[in-house]
Amino acid sequence: MTAMRRKLVRFIGVLGAGLLFNPPSFGQISEEVLKRQISGYANDLCGFCHHGPGTSKELAPRIAGQQRAYIEAQLNAFRQLSRREPEAYDCMWGLSSALSEGLVGALAGYFASQAPFPGIAGDPELIDKGRRVFDRIGKSEGMSSCAQCHGTNAEGSGAIPRLAGQLGPYLNRQLHVIRQKFRTSSTMHGVVQNLSDDELYWLAVYLQSL
Repeated sequence: MTAMRRKLVRFIGVLGAGLLFNPPSFGQISEEVLKRQISGYANDLCGFCHHGPGTSKELAPRIAGQQRAYIEAQLNAFRQLSRREPEAYDCMWGLSSALSEGLVGALAGYFASQAPFPGIAGDPELIDKGRRVFDRIGKSEGMSSCAQCHGTNAEGSGAIPRLAGQLGPYLNRQLHVIRQKFRTSSTMHGVVQNLSDDELYWLAVYLQSL
């Protein structure tokens, strides 16, 4: 059994013991109790991959300080099976199916309230190349620029995600996932379709450094 599968088995066991089978059921729990208990659920359940308050060290994203509306949208996309990259159905489809709307909102609010972690330094030359890609995208194609949607410092807004400080390997992977249309985003499909693999990599390195 792989390490990831062991994590998922343990995760599901905690989910069943802590949320589904202990009265009152999670669908019955009051919002007040939910808010008091959510940090424990978030760290126990989400922490297997996202390492506590959204501080991933692998290909799972950092979600501390992420935009609340974006987290909700992605959890619902997993619940509805509309995110179709391999990592989605391997790790999130089954787990998210057990989440109620109240828990989705509470988890999103919890992680959004955490302080985002600082960027990770990288090769200055690659960072500069990535910054130029970030600044250039959209200007010659008549589309929205990266900064117009994600903010000058890639901090995001509403349902548009924070990219600043996100892990480079995760960003690079997701840019390829979007280009292959495993994730639904008409704007981003147009943005990434003409970028080379090198440009996607540089962009991820730059965003990780912010």
